[in-house]
Amino acid sequence: MSPPLIPNEQECSQMPPCISKPAITTQALHQIGYQQALKDFAFNDLLHQLKTYSDASFDAAWVALTTQEAETLAGILIQTLSANLNGNLLAAYLDATRCKTLGTVNPLTSLQLPPPATELPPTFPDVELPRYLYGDRLRWISNGEITDWGTAIGRFYSFAPHRCCWQWCYLIWLDADSPSAAWVKADIAWEDDIEPLETEETL
Repeated sequence: MSPPLIPNEQECSQMPPCISKPAITTQALHQIGYQQALKDFAFNDLLHQLKTYSDASFDAAWVALTTQEAETLAGILIQTLSANLNGNLLAAYLDATRCKTLGTVNPLTSLQLPPPATELPPTFPDVELPRYLYGDRLRWISNGEITDWGTAIGRFYSFAPHRCCWQWCYLIWLDADSPSAAWVKADIAWEDDIEPLETEETL
């Protein structure tokens, strides 16, 4: 076995300088993997479809669908799909996957949104406690824009169609300087859409 070749000083001076690659942080690797997962599972495609969708019942441009709303819709659609799996459909897709003919199977035509609940949950009134009390100062959760705020003066338990579940809803008396107070005195908000007004004031 021949000894390893060690370049002399002159040979070293003729070699290109070593270029060290920048280190990739764990956070960057996580972000790369996260983005790849969104691509692999077609989540980005679903968001794009939602943001550009248009038919007789729904026009994303006309309703000015926001990114947050599109992401919420995407989440509901995925949850709905999970809750309404169909054996025949699964078998057809599995067969198509194994036979490499995925593009020839029928679309998800059997997917149906659950109808709005018309009966109280069987566990009522033993349901989750409301997060907020009468008199709490609350505001609508913001996505960067200015939102309304006010005082909780009432609440009721109702079916939230956008969440496909029952949830607390609050009646909020708007502050005089709240943006919508010029034309409305009070408004309602689902529990997941509001937060304590003091959150920002204590920062």
